[in-house]
Amino acid sequence: MALLDHTGKPFPSWMLQGKPVGGANLTGSRSAITTMSMEWVDPAAVGEMLRSASQGNSQAWQEFCELIEQKDLHYLGVLSTRKRTVSQLPITVEDAGPSPDQKKQSEFVRDWIAKGVLQRSLFDMLDAIAKGFSVMALQWHLEAGNYWPDNLIWRPQRWFDISYQDGETIMLRDDVGSGVTPDMAGAVPEMGFSGILERSAVIHRHQSWSGLTIDQGLTRAIAFNSLFKLFSNRDWGVFVQAFGIPIRVGKFGRDSTDDDRATLWQAIVSSAGQLGIMIPESMMLEFVEPKNGAGSNDVHERRCKWLDEQTSKAVLGQTGTTDARQGTHAAAAVHRQVQDDIERADAMLVGHTVNQQIVRHMIDMSFGAPKDGNYPVVRIGRPDEAPLADVISAVQNLGPQGFKVRADDLYGRLNLQPPEEGDVVVGMIAQPQVPQPASDQPAQVKPPKQLPSRDPVPTVHDPQADDQAQQTLAETTLHTRIGKLVSLHVRDNGPLLIDMMTQSTARRANTALQNMRDQVREELEASSSLQDFERRLDVLDLDDDAFAQAMTEAVLVMELAGQAEVLEQVRNDG
Repeated sequence: MALLDHTGKPFPSWMLQGKPVGGANLTGSRSAITTMSMEWVDPAAVGEMLRSASQGNSQAWQEFCELIEQKDLHYLGVLSTRKRTVSQLPITVEDAGPSPDQKKQSEFVRDWIAKGVLQRSLFDMLDAIAKGFSVMALQWHLEAGNYWPDNLIWRPQRWFDISYQDGETIMLRDDVGSGVTPDMAGAVPEMGFSGILERSAVIHRHQSWSGLTIDQGLTRAIAFNSLFKLFSNRDWGVFVQAFGIPIRVGKFGRDSTDDDRATLWQAIVSSAGQLGIMIPESMMLEFVEPKNGAGSNDVHERRCKWLDEQTSKAVLGQTGTTDARQGTHAAAAVHRQVQDDIERADAMLVGHTVNQQIVRHMIDMSFGAPKDGNYPVVRIGRPDEAPLADVISAVQNLGPQGFKVRADDLYGRLNLQPPEEGDVVVGMIAQPQVPQPASDQPAQVKPPKQLPSRDPVPTVHDPQADDQAQQTLAETTLHTRIGKLVSLHVRDNGPLLIDMMTQSTARRANTALQNMRDQVREELEASSSLQDFERRLDVLDLDDDAFAQAMTEAVLVMELAGQAEVLEQVRNDG
């Protein structure tokens, strides 16, 4: 008795036998090995492979795509980063509806995802990023009412091709195939291929730009970029071999014999290999190294780095992930946003493929096609959540204002579990503090500092009026300062303030006295005799106003210091 599917038709033999389709063969066109080598790959060959691929013969091009990933380490790194980023994203399932049957179908899909079959296959499925499409052969678990893919097996793209007639139909290379006719008006059979049966494989198409599948694949964009970098790397090796190793120069004199020269040459060859030179002693040989030209020692490195940056832009949309530079922290957030956009787009495309080519077949074969046409939806990607730092800041700042959140939500964001009875816990609830009564803080007096000279800002005010106002302000300010000083005598820091004023007055007096000494010294140095010096002193008009002002303030400070000492003594006796 034949095993029937949900449509009442028998399951195909390949599904019942558990033999995935599209495997390798020994003598056909699906060989497991490839003979392509970089030794004969040049820009002309790559251009010819691209033209052939655009005309429906992409076997050589797909072999080159595999080879360039193995040879260009930077392309391999950024491409693997993009694929692994998406393949490790969380996978969720949304119910098709509120009915019990729909919830049962969703739970059925969740159980299959929990087996890890899809998670470990996403990396290979995303190989379509580089090559335009990927094919994963399906191996089904067959059980009445319980059909799900037991394994997804990656197939090399060189075993398939895309029809040149519509640019979309993917065909399996088959030497005994009857040919494939694309579903379009006027199409003709393409021999040497066979069609891919429904439910036999998952075909993921990944668009890097708008266009047909036959023209997709990031390797098309970076092929020549990687090729030129490999050439630069080879030239770099030649440069290092020629100029990175010390050169042995052997010199022979005029009286040397042929045997002497042969012995010298043998010594050079034995110690230096190809980096050896033998010249007459009277000859001069000079190696001129250009500073920034083709012979510069870093031109190859700079070219390789620049080409790598272009590859990073094509694959990751930015260079901040792989090419870190000092001072790029501000741009890192923007780069991360670009990478998030690519991540979401990749996850959306691969999620659509999973829903259309896996989930629908699972539900149809296990439960029958839904009457309303709604299926559970697989979502791949992170939920749109606020950054964790913003969440913690909001709880910390808004919590005292009455903002409340569920503790379970915070535990979930932090990937933590709430403690149970008997667990040793870390942390405590902040206790309310006792209100502090109002108090007077002692005044703070900053030490004096000298300001540089400056030009006043032009103004329309009367200079004389401004001078009078400044003088009144200075007197008022001095009166206020003295009053504050007297009021502070009885405070703990009163003696300290008096000491500070004493030192300040001493500095001003010393400055004024030094100015007068300098004037006398200048007259003394200019005098020719004692009589001349006496005559000069008689007519010398010393500026003693600053010194007199300093002495006046000193007397005032001394009086205040005496008052402070008396008050301090009274308080101590008291």
